[in-house]
Formats: sequence, C-alpha cells, structure tokens
Amino acid sequence: MKGVILAAGRGSRLLPVSAGRPKHAVPIAGVPIITRAVRALRAAGVEEVAVVTSPAAEAHLRAATREEGPLTFLRQEEPRGTGHAVLAAREFLGGSPALLYLGDNLFADTLTPLREALDGADAALGVKRVPDPSAYGVATVQGGLLTRLDEKPRRPASDLAACGVFAFHPHVLDEVARLGPSERGEIEFPQALLRVIAAGGRVRAVPFAGFWSDAGTPADLLTASAHFLGGLRPRTEGTVRGSALTGPVVIEEGATVEDSSLTGPVLIQTGATVRGCTLGPHVSIGPHARVEEARLSDTLIDEYATVLRPARPLVRAVIGRHATVTAPSDAGPQVVVGDYSVLRL
Repeated sequence: MKGVILAAGRGSRLLPVSAGRPKHAVPIAGVPIITRAVRALRAAGVEEVAVVTSPAAEAHLRAATREEGPLTFLRQEEPRGTGHAVLAAREFLGGSPALLYLGDNLFADTLTPLREALDGADAALGVKRVPDPSAYGVATVQGGLLTRLDEKPRRPASDLAACGVFAFHPHVLDEVARLGPSERGEIEFPQALLRVIAAGGRVRAVPFAGFWSDAGTPADLLTASAHFLGGLRPRTEGTVRGSALTGPVVIEEGATVEDSSLTGPVLIQTGATVRGCTLGPHVSIGPHARVEEARLSDTLIDEYATVLRPARPLVRAVIGRHATVTAPSDAGPQVVVGDYSVLRL
C-alpha cells in the first residue's frame, strides 16, 4: 500500500496565517501539519508516500518535511479539486492500493483500521460524530457501509462527518477519472465513492473516536495546539534562570527562560527567549521568538515573532512568523494591519 497526501489547497480560511506559506506547513505544538500527516501514514505501515502540492507551495512543504525520510512530490498545476489532485498521483500509485490523506487534517487515532477495512471492500473512509455535521461532508452509514454522502447539507441525515482520510483499491481511480465538475466547479474525490456504491461496490465507514480537526481556521489551530500540547512530557534542555515551571513544560535546547512562571502544557522551542513572563496553560512559542513581560494563555506564537510588554494579557491569540506585538508608545496605540489580517479590539 502507498500513501498520498493532498496539500495543494490555498487555505483561505486560515488567512492571514497562510498568507506567506501553505497552511500545511503551519506548526501545531512545534510540528508542521504536513509532518503530522506523513508520520500518521508511516505509523500505519505506509512507507512510500507522495505529497500532491501546488507549484507555489512545494518549496515550503519540502522544507517542513526535510527530516521525514524520502517523499515523492507531485504537482497539481491548478486547483481543480481533490479528485483532480488524486489523479496527479495515479502514476505514482502504479496499481497499488492507497491511503489518501487530505493534508490539513489532524488525528489522534491511528489510521491502521482504515487500511484494514479494505479487506473485502472497494474503499473505506474515516467518519466521526460531530456536534455540527452541516459544516462537513455528512455520511449515512448502514451496517458499517456507506450508503450516502452529502456535502455540507442544510439538514444532515446523520451526525457523522467524513473526516478527510480514505483507503481505496486502484480501480476506484477509474471512477475518479469519469467524474465531471461539481456545483463548486471541482472534481471531488468523495463523489467517486458514490459511483462505486451505485455500481454495487462496498465502501466501509471506519469510525474515529479520538481528537480530529481539519485545521481550517485560526480557532481550529488553537484547539489542535491545546490537544497536542497536552501530550507533552516535561523536558528542560535550554537555559532556565529564576523561573518556576509547573506541569508539562518543554524548553528545547538553545531556548532561554528567565524570571518567568510557566504553567504547562507549554512549549518553548529552540532559540526562543522568554523573560519576565507568565505563560500557560496551552502556550507554544516558536523557534527564535522573543517574548518579554507578557501574560499568555491558549496562545500560539510562531517563529521569529516578537511580543514585548503588551498592555493586557493575550488569550487565544495566534501570532504569525516575524509578527510584532508591543505596548502602546508615548504617542498612543498604533495599529499596522496587513492584507487578510484579523484584529479584534
């Protein structure tokens, strides 16, 4: 079996975080989303993995996965949907069954049951019960088999969301190749599963019980960050002076923490500097970021960002790469907001 990760999407709902790089390269608790996808496939026993990406995103994704072993990068030259992206990997698959992973998804569950569900079935997809299924593709399941799949219906037939992972035998790609554009003007892979069912085939639905997020919005990033930070084990490899650490706090090599109080889970990555701060819980400070005299909780700060003496605590904040947050100057507050940014005062 081979694995395919689709990572050519633009990530418009994640702007401005995704303005300068693909959303799949954004780190969650110190690990890029695309890297978590690769590791999930490898943990399920899939060694050969291809990443389908756009020309603009490829360099970012290569950099984010440079330590994950050999990967094949394939290009989707124009954004024409998930089905179109899967067909870009057809030669790579070479007649092998496949695990397909929509690359902005994050899972706590192993993907192994999805792989095993292919025994005696044409395809399988992961499903999860959610409180608001109308925001997702909604699966109708009978006896463990998919019978219907509706994209963001106003009146969902069930509370089962299709959660972005699939397994399929190679003949399913024939159905993908026959698909026309949907109402959204895209070739959508899940519609091929309905064609398989209509032809008398079997598509198993595999329930996922653990954490799942499609990391679509900044709020989703914070929820996912809190989940994965919750799995930290205390570790101090950097420099700590005059500070109190409580709970699961990780301070990576090359990081410095001085005169601060950290209540885990908190992650301080390589080269970051924290001085005179109260951090936690659920705070992630990216590599080479600088944070001084700040109170932060439920916050994600990306690499090379600077947070200096903000006038109020930051709660549920997402601060991107090279961004600056400081206290007002003598001249009063100043706001510089770039394209696609969000500011709530």
